[in-house]
Amino acid sequence: MTFLNTALLAALSLGLIPILIHLLNRQRFKQVDFPTLRFLKEMQRQKMRQVKIRQIILLLLRTLAVLFLVLALTRPVIRSTAGILPGVEAKSTVVLILDRSASMQTETSSGTRFRDVQTRAQEILASMGDNDEIQIVWADPKPTLFPESPTTHIALVREAIVDAEATYQGGDLVNALQSARRILGASQNLHKEVYVLSDFSGSAWPEEMPELELLPDDVRLFLIPTRDDSRRNMGIVNARITSRLITPGRPVELAFQAYNSGSVPAEERIVSVYVSGRRVAQTRVSLQAGRQQEYRIKFVPEEPGSQTGYVRIEDPDDFAADDKREFVLRVPPRLQVALVGAEGPAKQLTGLAMNPTSDPDAFVQVQKLLPAEFETADWSGVDVIIIVDSPEFGIGFESRIREFVESGKGVLVIPGPSFDLRAHAGWMASLGLPGLVETVEAESTPYQWGKTDLSHPLFEGLFEEEPSVVSPEFNRLVTTTGSGTAVNVITFSNDTPFMLETRAGKGRAILLLSSPDPEWSSLFRSGIFPPLLVSGSAYLSGIGTSGEEYQLTAGEASQLSFAGRPGSENYEIRRNEWSATLALESGTTGFALKVPALSDPGTYDLWQGSRRLGVLAVNTPASESNILPAPENLYKASLGGKLTELGQGADVKIAINEGRFGRELWKLCLYLALTMLIAEMLIGRIGRREVSATA
Repeated sequence: MTFLNTALLAALSLGLIPILIHLLNRQRFKQVDFPTLRFLKEMQRQKMRQVKIRQIILLLLRTLAVLFLVLALTRPVIRSTAGILPGVEAKSTVVLILDRSASMQTETSSGTRFRDVQTRAQEILASMGDNDEIQIVWADPKPTLFPESPTTHIALVREAIVDAEATYQGGDLVNALQSARRILGASQNLHKEVYVLSDFSGSAWPEEMPELELLPDDVRLFLIPTRDDSRRNMGIVNARITSRLITPGRPVELAFQAYNSGSVPAEERIVSVYVSGRRVAQTRVSLQAGRQQEYRIKFVPEEPGSQTGYVRIEDPDDFAADDKREFVLRVPPRLQVALVGAEGPAKQLTGLAMNPTSDPDAFVQVQKLLPAEFETADWSGVDVIIIVDSPEFGIGFESRIREFVESGKGVLVIPGPSFDLRAHAGWMASLGLPGLVETVEAESTPYQWGKTDLSHPLFEGLFEEEPSVVSPEFNRLVTTTGSGTAVNVITFSNDTPFMLETRAGKGRAILLLSSPDPEWSSLFRSGIFPPLLVSGSAYLSGIGTSGEEYQLTAGEASQLSFAGRPGSENYEIRRNEWSATLALESGTTGFALKVPALSDPGTYDLWQGSRRLGVLAVNTPASESNILPAPENLYKASLGGKLTELGQGADVKIAINEGRFGRELWKLCLYLALTMLIAEMLIGRIGRREVSATA
């Protein structure tokens, strides 16, 4: 016999109360003999024997009534399958762990894997008893329970399973099993069962399983795999813009990874790239089973702005959710440049190199300012500041320029004849640029470029030949006290620096140690000068980016970081008629937006008030492309419980009933307790009548 509420067994000691009361009532009185009453003694002896027997019977009835009442509360169970035994069948607490992750959309011969899960779940529900309690645990990234607690309302659970659909999110069977353990830990029923219905693919399990077993030994665990006849799948698991500098009309490189998670080779599959709904590139991919490979393809964006694109496999296979992967491309429509310096050749030639025709529709828009004008101007619309041959700035310039750069913008410093080396030392040092010492002349032959860091984003697609071959000639340069925290990007042939870069906060600063002034160099008439300035300005501004930070994963919360101040209006993400307000977290140099987990893949717009800021791309988790079952040795040892596997041909009802046994006797104990109390009441009443008659 087993007791389901073992904690109440201690209450059996309450059966001593009637005995104690009986003993306390046995008071001994002093005997006094009356001669006239001696003839009654014989009659009293006979009567007292009857009273004592009745008292013993009442004592037993009262004690048994208390004991049976306590036993009813402890819910005793006889471990037997014999139906002739009294009592009711032992109850079960059942937890259904149902996998509805994206891989469950895989097509099978009978529909989809999730359809198979729904069918098998209905078979389990049909085997449940009227008093069995059941609860669903959806194996989402964060397990979802339905209903909130176990229920005997089987029809409610059946309806929830019928109405459910496979999602585009990932799954986590470990978290689901841990939730099932907590549910069963609160149950007092004899039978505790967990049914896991899944494809048991590699994406359902973490890379490292927990060291402790997930379920205790008294839990029956059933693993019910879905139909496993899907073998053909190649998906796109990653797509990103690899070009680090993006400007209008410039080729953009896209890298995508294809993964053949099926068991058969993929031959000559057509893969296309779309931007803003138009196909811009196409290639063919062949991939052996189990292989993953990266491919690169180039295209030219047709229009500026924040836009989305996607890579798509044109030929369908068993799993369609990974055939398409979206990316974000941010092509800046304008680059606002503030050109600050003394009026002279260096400033004029720099402005002409960036926008020679002063075209108002050109990508680069240059605003020429004198130092005094610039210090009092509004910098909020400026993307990058180019300081060329400027004599000096006022006292407040240092803090203002540092705040500008730290917020994510950039500054390019170019010396010249009017450039006061000492006057600029303070604010340049605050950005991490080195101190300037003096201007030196080339002695016999002009300086030329020596080493160039061609891996730098600034030179991406810029040089067709070695920089030293196309180098201008430099007659003058400025020496420094050392590079400090700045990094050499281009050096002269004598190993002295020509271009230095440093980072401050979220922004950058670049220092050139010679000038486009005709007396200093031939840089102004070099064909490399205009693209170098435009690329450098775009790089420093940070506005032409790949947009990879705006590519999110379905089912996972994320965070978007921005420079500057957030403003007073709310931020929202919108899609069709749906919208959600984003929580904001302010920092010292910017702010962050908390994006909740989005369940559906696709594109979402980011708004602040009535202003559209950009676009977000949400993709199916890359891990869901792995549709083949994980090796059993990866997870079986960590499951725990009494494990049973039920394949496609297994009879669920038979498997369930084979392990169920026992009858609960709490009702029988309750009836016996009531019987004892009724008998005690009747016998006590008869005794009182006899006493009254004798009196």
